[in-house]
Amino acid sequence: MAALINGISSKTACLYNKELYMHHSKEEQMLYRHYNDLIQVSYQRGIPVFSQFAGLNDMELCFQALQSFYGTHWQEGKHAVFYGGYPEAERKMICFLPEEAGDTIDYGAFPICCIQIVPANKKFSDDLSHRDYLGAVMNLGITRDQVGDILVKQKEDDKSLSGKAYLFCQKDKAGLLAGITRIRHTTVKACEVDFSETGWKPSFTEITGSVSSFRLDSILSLAAKTSRAQSLALIQAGSVFLNGRCCTENAKKLEAGDVFSVRGYGKFLFDKTNSLSRKGRYHIIVKQYI
Repeated sequence: MAALINGISSKTACLYNKELYMHHSKEEQMLYRHYNDLIQVSYQRGIPVFSQFAGLNDMELCFQALQSFYGTHWQEGKHAVFYGGYPEAERKMICFLPEEAGDTIDYGAFPICCIQIVPANKKFSDDLSHRDYLGAVMNLGITRDQVGDILVKQKEDDKSLSGKAYLFCQKDKAGLLAGITRIRHTTVKACEVDFSETGWKPSFTEITGSVSSFRLDSILSLAAKTSRAQSLALIQAGSVFLNGRCCTENAKKLEAGDVFSVRGYGKFLFDKTNSLSRKGRYHIIVKQYI
């Protein structure tokens, strides 16, 4: 039976990548140790063990812990599964698996639920933002790692916020979150719904331009509207995540469909290449998630 386990201190010595470990903050070191504990509990007891929600930086620490324990041959789907309630989720829970679990993935076992929040009267509702919803959640004493993505629905005509949102959270927090009745000056109604009811489709703004190559630093510079030097600094600082993994390789070649996130700048999709100019530059389309 799957279990949510927090704060376990394993008596068995953990295997650490000390060079990476020493460059982390104290909070990151604690989380790194926590992931090692969960991995060992799953391995030793032969049970699936769930973490709380993790952002991109947290998941990078998890990848390092998995590699430290299993070596470079650890496999997603065999040793760990990442899920946030819907396929495109950015914040995800991690399920650490015992080796005898095989390749069967039961997403329904994840202790995640979805809360729908709607204005009681749309006519008199504020335009509520992601920050407004998150603030209301934090005011209940719920911590960030107990909450996944917050999807704010937008009007198709002017793209202003409509005030309707879907919030993914730990299952044991569903009752508390379903009790939310007010956000800012807006009276709201909240209830638990099935994941399929979100009907979520990503919205984008389109960025077009030309680049000399499909290198990460070149495309990042166009997408984030930064200089090549600034893009390089962001990559070297570990602020860029490519397809969910931290990427410090500025010359990494991107392919159509690759998704990259830049801390402080947003999330982007490298959509496609249009044509090659006479000067040998590629005309490309990058979409920014909104």
